[in-house]
Amino acid sequence: MRTADVVIVGAGTTGLSIAFSLAAAGTRNVLVLERRFIGAGGTGRSVGIIRQLYPTRETTAMVLRSLAVYRDFDAAVGGASGYVRCGALIGVGSPMRASLEKTLTLQRALGVRAELLEPSDVAGIEPRIDTSRLGAVLYEPDSGYADPSAVAAAYAAAARRHGVTIEQDTEVIAVRVAGGRVTAVDTARGERIETPVVVNAAGLWSPSLARMAGVELPIVIGRHPVFVVERDAAFGAPHPVFLDLAGGSYVRSESGGLTLTGSLTDDETKHPIDPERLGADVGLDEAIDVLERAGRALPRLADARYRRGWVGAFDITPDWMPILDESPVRGFWVAAGMSGHGFKLAPAIGETMADLIAGRTPPVNVDPFRFGRFATSAAGGTFVASYLR
Repeated sequence: MRTADVVIVGAGTTGLSIAFSLAAAGTRNVLVLERRFIGAGGTGRSVGIIRQLYPTRETTAMVLRSLAVYRDFDAAVGGASGYVRCGALIGVGSPMRASLEKTLTLQRALGVRAELLEPSDVAGIEPRIDTSRLGAVLYEPDSGYADPSAVAAAYAAAARRHGVTIEQDTEVIAVRVAGGRVTAVDTARGERIETPVVVNAAGLWSPSLARMAGVELPIVIGRHPVFVVERDAAFGAPHPVFLDLAGGSYVRSESGGLTLTGSLTDDETKHPIDPERLGADVGLDEAIDVLERAGRALPRLADARYRRGWVGAFDITPDWMPILDESPVRGFWVAAGMSGHGFKLAPAIGETMADLIAGRTPPVNVDPFRFGRFATSAAGGTFVASYLR
């Protein structure tokens, strides 16, 4: 029978960042188990946008720490993150302007470089955006996007350099508990691995893994389709990230003259999905509404050619923020419920979870991410509500 000091289930950016952070700080005998392959889950279907608009001190601090890693990834981790500093524009309608101003005050106090623009000022940054429906626009010049698959691969390589073992095509089929604490995991290969610590970083599969330990997570797996269009040759230079909270869509450039887009208004909690459907194709008929909204936000995209779409998904908590905590079962830790924020926050989540597991004080206050917060709160909302409060 094998042993490990820590078993991490899930080799996406969350699990691999935790593994790297643990090993880099001195934890030995760390084992990552992945049911398929590195980045096969939500990581591989993420659009990779990294924006800094968050409504709380803790999430803002986490995204700042993560952005610093993505921007200098080779020095911080090793390898390339594919980070593109194209800037991000976040547009809101007039009713949301006061909330945006309040959030911006908090952000600036914590070190975010951002400014509030009048709609008429946006043309100086991106003249192709239609601002006629907007009441204000936040501009984050340091934001952009990165390559989630490249980040996962680089974290895996860095973790291995620090002695972490990563086993792919190894599904966990049981979590053994005795006396109220974790003792082992069983795999589909017929192996039992004794361990005092199991980290649930299984993303879309985190609720089912938690049930193996007798833990129920307040997480819904919600469907979030992503669509790809090819810009016409006359479009010109790639556009920045634009999140149109007023119109309900986002756009971000991709290499090869492509743009990724999706909805910001669909309530994914009302569209639960079997995570095994992740990555399935979606057709033009489903894309039409989102593409029309994207075309209103960036009218030059109305001439773009539809290329394809795929089924993405979020693991969503009631307040659309992650759970980063030890569960009621001792030694069974949860880093799940990312609610669409996982890739943006992954480097900081790795640091935070490593410190918690090792008994150190993490760099960010974790109280808002505690497991038990939903027992005393009726918190709820939508993805858009997680930008501003």
